[in-house]
Amino acid sequence: MAGQGHTIPFRGARHTIAAVVFGCLILNIFPAAAAWADYLITGPSGETISTRSYWIQGGLLYLTEGREPLNVYEVRSVRADLLSEEQMERHDQAMEEFRAQVLALLEQEEAIFRVHADQLAEISGDGGTIDELFEPDRRKALKRELRSRDKALEDLKVAWNELRLPEYSLLLMRDIKILQIVSLEASVEQALNYVESGDPTNLAYAREHLRQAKSFQESFLEALPRE
Repeated sequence: MAGQGHTIPFRGARHTIAAVVFGCLILNIFPAAAAWADYLITGPSGETISTRSYWIQGGLLYLTEGREPLNVYEVRSVRADLLSEEQMERHDQAMEEFRAQVLALLEQEEAIFRVHADQLAEISGDGGTIDELFEPDRRKALKRELRSRDKALEDLKVAWNELRLPEYSLLLMRDIKILQIVSLEASVEQALNYVESGDPTNLAYAREHLRQAKSFQESFLEALPRE
């Protein structure tokens, strides 16, 4: 398991990562025998708010009673207390939908990551300059591909931020994933700068941001909620 001396590499490990995510998220569904009643939310001043249901989207925690949403980063804790069977069923359904959405986003990210890592290796060449490695037409094509990839990553980042989180415990996992995508975006942008300018400093930055994106994968797996 990640965080216990076993590294799960990002590239080429889509099915392994998906299996870990699936396993951890399914554990986060309450057991059928539970008998709970409400969610108790501790606010920034220590006050306790009771709600029949809640969800997190972006930076806000929404309450089903129509009250003003809370800044999720000011919430101290959320715990369940005597949920009814109906509430448990709603929670289970929300977790099923969330898990399916996460696995789909991870597939998209893996595809983008794999292509970018391969292309970064291609433009690095054997130490030659960008002018020596590629004809002008190929450089134009590379620019188009990198710009398209940058847009795809921006869309992916927005999709993660707009995910409806059914559990407060999923917040850290989501935020780490967004940071990982930001690092991958930065790598793509620096690679584009290198193709445009030929400045090897941009290439070095692109490689470093890609390394950071890989390291965030370990943190993402460690942040998965576990019983």
